[in-house]
Formats: sequence, C-alpha cells, structure tokens
Amino acid sequence: MSRNIEMLANKVLQAEKISKPPINAERIAEFHFALDIEWTNFKNNDAAAQLSVSDKKIYMNESRADKFRANCGLKNFTIAHEIGHWVLHRNLVGQHSPKIEREAEKFATYLLMPEQFVRDEFAKFNSDALSDYFPVDRKVSSLAETFCVSYTAMRIRLSQWELKLIYVDKDGKIYRSKEEFLEQSGQIRLF
Repeated sequence: MSRNIEMLANKVLQAEKISKPPINAERIAEFHFALDIEWTNFKNNDAAAQLSVSDKKIYMNESRADKFRANCGLKNFTIAHEIGHWVLHRNLVGQHSPKIEREAEKFATYLLMPEQFVRDEFAKFNSDALSDYFPVDRKVSSLAETFCVSYTAMRIRLSQWELKLIYVDKDGKIYRSKEEFLEQSGQIRLF
C-alpha cells in the first residue's frame, strides 16, 4: 500500500508540474482538489484539522492558529495530511483508525518530501565546502525550512533512508568518520 500512496502523491506533483521544494499544500488543496480551507473553533475536539467530504473543506482548528503561525511546516504538513484523507479515505467518512491516520501521514510525507527532491537537496550539503562544519541538527533544520515541513517530519523522512555521510575512497573502502577518511585520499559518496 505504501508504494501506491507514494505513486498517488507523485501523480499530484506531476499534474501540478512541481519540480522542486517547497510544496505548498494549501495551494494544492485549493487549486488541484478544489478543497476550501476554513478556520473554525472545534467543540470538544483537539484535532489540528478535519476534512469534511460533503462540504469539500479542510477545517483548521482555530485554537491551534498560534502554533501554525509559529511553524509553517506544521500547517503545511497538517493540510497535506488532510489532502491524504481526501485522496485515500473520502469513501470512509466517519471511520478513524491508526492505520488510516498512518496512511494520511505517509501521503503527506510523499507529497511534501518526495524522495528525489530530498536526496537532491541533501546532496547539496556534500557540494558545499563548509557543510562538514555544520552540525547534523542544523542540516536537518535547513532541509525542513527548504521543504516547509517541521524539523520532526524531516528527521523522520531522512531516517527512512538512513541518509548520512559515509566516506568512501577510490578503491571502495568505507570509513566511518571524517577524520579517518581525511588520512587517506578519496572521494565522498552519499549512501
């Protein structure tokens, strides 16, 4: 199912002719799916947002507006999550389960952080001579900002491929640290 979810997210990106980050989930909701976004107070509900299939609306929880303003990535991911429900679950109105929520999260992940886009942006750190001096957290924060997602969402996405710098010399010998690698001549490859 995960592969199908990724294919559906990629179809949206292709239809919208999106070729680089950031991906604006609000724009996709409104212009690709004709879903209106409306802010409202949720009664007895702490959800960040809710999809109304019958109204063709994504209702954003007004009580969380400050959090969304402070973190554009949180808002972008939340809207993408609701788009995921629209694409994957609109025939399951009223049904909620951990599986359904995970599928919507996967859709949001694939939509906002497509694998090739993330790999391309991550690889740019290798081409920057100063990038070796940036702590990993700073790199993740920079990528999260580039993709307009939260730090947590980007960290999870990167961990899916275990992206990290591995130092490999021209003979294919792998070094586990920069210091060890620098003692030898070689090149850096991303795995």
